[in-house]
Amino acid sequence: MKISKILIVSIILFSAACNSKNTENEHGHEHGTEDGGHTHDDEGSDVEQEEFTIGDSTNVKSTSPNNDNKTTPTTSNQENEVTVVVPANKGIEYKFYLKKYEKLTYEWTSEVPLYFDFHGEPLDYETTKYFESFTQATSDKMKGTMTAPFEGSHGWYWKNTGTKDVSVTLKTKGNYNVIGSKK
Repeated sequence: MKISKILIVSIILFSAACNSKNTENEHGHEHGTEDGGHTHDDEGSDVEQEEFTIGDSTNVKSTSPNNDNKTTPTTSNQENEVTVVVPANKGIEYKFYLKKYEKLTYEWTSEVPLYFDFHGEPLDYETTKYFESFTQATSDKMKGTMTAPFEGSHGWYWKNTGTKDVSVTLKTKGNYNVIGSKK
């Protein structure tokens, strides 16, 4: 009896995970497909994603753990606070480079509730177009600790549907490199 209950729960969880990987999120991307990413033009349409730069011009997308000719970016233990301005009727991302299993402790607040997608993209994103959303919601704050499930960029996409710019105050602590914001 216990085994059948465990099996049923496992099937339900597996089905829910599969369904969430292929559902379209609020800003028009299908999870687990080649349409992933979070860059938009002024009309909200997808545009080609640019490369992120880490620290002193170490390029995330040019690194690969399986390529001996390229080095993996370094990270350092740090604590930061930044104000990210999300323009009216636009979205913006703010990202960090983390190695697999590194922790990022964070707290952010905004003046008004914003739609957000807390997500990560592995180093091979350009090839696989895979990204993983950890949380999608609308809120004016979020606080917690995330353990990176893979090496790559991790952070937030905030969308401001209002007519005034909104400031987001983000405090972070952990072993990472700041990639920064991207419109």
